Amino acid sequence: MSSEQETKPTKDTQKEEQGKVIKMKPIEVKPQAEKLTADGQKILPYITLNIVPVAKPRMTQSDKWKKRPATTKYWQYKENLKLLCFICRWQPKEDLDIQFVIPMPISWSGKKKEKYDGQPHKQRPDLDNLVKAFKDALLIEDSHVHTYHNIKKVWGREGQIIVKR
Repeated sequence: MSSEQETKPTKDTQKEEQGKVIKMKPIEVKPQAEKLTADGQKILPYITLNIVPVAKPRMTQSDKWKKRPATTKYWQYKENLKLLCFICRWQPKEDLDIQFVIPMPISWSGKKKEKYDGQPHKQRPDLDNLVKAFKDALLIEDSHVHTYHNIKKVWGREGQIIVKR
């Protein structure tokens, strides 16, 4: 009988077993490896193209021989935008996510510039004309673009176009 009593735990030992603290090894959370370019720079989700956005002007046949300032500015913008995108190795996808940053006039005071920095741009040029110029510069056929996600125009200190990678 004495052997049976030894194998059966008493009520007091059961309580102690339930109250034991189990020591667990801490889980080490490894940070995700940053995606880097070949030269070791961090890859960000957005690319900033330092170019002043230009809206697509209304064109006429005489623009071929009679150079208007609006059309010459637009053709120069197209060439520069193509070059910047080639350097950044960026191509437009089927869904666009673009932010046009329109530069503030030099004549504005510092207070006014601070107030409007990053605020929506509610003047000309129209957003649809900015998108037209952007797509015409980079796409041969723009009919495959089916979704516009976050396309907007805002005020900024310098002109820029910010696109999703």
